[in-house]
Amino acid sequence: MVVGNRRGEASRSGLLEAGKAAFSERRYEEVSIVDLARSIGVAAGSISYHFGGKRGFYLAVLEAAADEFWSDLVSMRGPALDRLTRGVDKFLDRAIRQPRAFEALIADVADGEVRRIRELHRSRLTDALAVEVTGADSTPVLRAAISGSVSFMEGLVLHWLRTKEISREKVKELIIANFFATVLSALRADPEIELSGRVVEAMTSDSPLLSLFPGLPAAPKPAENLE
Repeated sequence: MVVGNRRGEASRSGLLEAGKAAFSERRYEEVSIVDLARSIGVAAGSISYHFGGKRGFYLAVLEAAADEFWSDLVSMRGPALDRLTRGVDKFLDRAIRQPRAFEALIADVADGEVRRIRELHRSRLTDALAVEVTGADSTPVLRAAISGSVSFMEGLVLHWLRTKEISREKVKELIIANFFATVLSALRADPEIELSGRVVEAMTSDSPLLSLFPGLPAAPKPAENLE
């Protein structure tokens, strides 16, 4: 029985991987579940068995892709700015590797089930960024501001994928600059927001972040103890 369960999980896992590849390159209606199942050597009925049909399979693929991105983010370690930069890179990598799935999650808001998956993972990302900024519970103003910044990032990357009018590096700079500008705006709107030490460190005078804000004065360094 254990062997059967393992085989079933391996089959499900293989289908999800094949589905991510298929739905990343083609639209929902262009994907044949019979051809997809045959490509990894399982019966087409396996999709109905594991996911209840093509529709359930599609939603499971989108959720698995979002979960994979989340797992990559939470496993990162290092200074705040470095993790933010690498996180943006992972986001861009995902958009490039899975353009159809990315577009479905970002743009297909008319589909209620897809929208539910999107909102669940957007909320998780927004909450995580807010905690990163404060190191504790965030305020409604900060959560609203960061939610707007996440929307900006999604819209910008979707525009970039469709037009390729600017370079990837410029897209990354815009996302990072917008995020910190959003945090600064939230601070001005809500004096109760207290920045975490990680974020303060990211915004000190030696930080490369300041190159994105040439008009912003350097933050003063703490006064030395002269005693």
